[in-house]
Amino acid sequence: MFESLIREAATRFHLGDNAGRLVRQLVDVIFDSATGGFAGLQKRFADAGLDSLFSSWIGSTPGDNVLQPDQFSAGFGQNLAGGIASKLGIPAAAVNMAGAWLLPKIIGQLTPGGRIPTTRPADYERWFGTTTPTAGYSGGSTVPAKASGGFWKWLIPLILLLAAFLLFRSCKKEEAVAPAPTQPATTMQPAAPVAQANPRFGFENVDGKVTVSGQVATDADKTRLWDALKANFGESNLSGNINVDAATLPAGWMDKLIAALPELKAKGLKFGFDGDKLSVDTSGMSEADRFSVSDKLRSLFGGFEISGLWDRAAAALSGLEAGFSGDDLVKALNLMNIYFDTGSATITRDSMETLTSAANAIKQAPAGTKIEVGGHTDNTGDAAANVTLSQQRADAVVAKLTELGVAADGLTSKGYGQEKPRASNDTDEGRAQNRRIEFSVSK
Repeated sequence: MFESLIREAATRFHLGDNAGRLVRQLVDVIFDSATGGFAGLQKRFADAGLDSLFSSWIGSTPGDNVLQPDQFSAGFGQNLAGGIASKLGIPAAAVNMAGAWLLPKIIGQLTPGGRIPTTRPADYERWFGTTTPTAGYSGGSTVPAKASGGFWKWLIPLILLLAAFLLFRSCKKEEAVAPAPTQPATTMQPAAPVAQANPRFGFENVDGKVTVSGQVATDADKTRLWDALKANFGESNLSGNINVDAATLPAGWMDKLIAALPELKAKGLKFGFDGDKLSVDTSGMSEADRFSVSDKLRSLFGGFEISGLWDRAAAALSGLEAGFSGDDLVKALNLMNIYFDTGSATITRDSMETLTSAANAIKQAPAGTKIEVGGHTDNTGDAAANVTLSQQRADAVVAKLTELGVAADGLTSKGYGQEKPRASNDTDEGRAQNRRIEFSVSK
């Protein structure tokens, strides 16, 4: 059942033999009554606001990148993930990254036809070996099952006979040869786990001359990236170096970045990756290029934590003059795009900087200003369900703004569902405009 997952995880995340062990640990948690089993796992994801995402994996074949490493840690359980990392001797970051890729696929395979499993699959012992779980769960500790007694009936006498023979030969040799000086015994210490580093990449375009830096896991990754850079910018315009270190985690941004390079040629652009974080600096570019490049980067790396994007809301918020009114504020706020995971009220990581800018502006609004956060959907699906989802999303935005320091008594939330479309629901573009958060001044 899991052989292809194990093989791909071993290659994709450079886990080697730990790939099979990690899959086993994840499956063990799913069936461990001490942590609530399958229902307990689903509840932990629900408590993390990821219930809809988890449910979408049941009975399906999830694709890649449907779950982010921080979401895996939050839903699976940070302590459980840390226990697995300790058990396998690998960094917790590696477990979170590989687990985010593996878990949706494991859930899909364990729930054919939407049936929730209550026992381990028949393939478990064949792929993972016969094991007897310890009481409770502490990183998936297991002890081997007892071997057949018949095996020892002939093996033990054979070992004893061989030992007697070797001892006899040793004694004969000692009669003719002086013993060598005894060497002090040394104690073998277990190798410490190798710390894994984040994959990094830095890019700067100054008048068409591109300088890069970074670190990736393999020579193949370096060659792919370097060849793509030469193809897009020309070898004579390219300088810098990308280091190779086998202790580096896989670069989840690699394929998307290579595909995007033809559209990232604007002079003055600077950006950098550090693991799954992307920082952008467009201050040296024209206003039009700033908008265009920021939109492109956001669309490509929406699951990453992004800082420095420049959109019309960022420009409008930064341009608010002292003494601005509530109406001035909501005009700027309504230029923002706040994104959510599909079908859920979980705000995406790339929207966090946008909400931070919004919170800073709201905190400077005139005293007594009250802002309504309205949630809106398109007309896809059940109307009542859309009202519920829009209310949950509006609530999530209010909760985040409050967390960022906005006074709770200055904010209200309301879900309008599909009642107030901004554009026609007959086109994809129109439906996208209708799925929105809209701010207004409460009267």
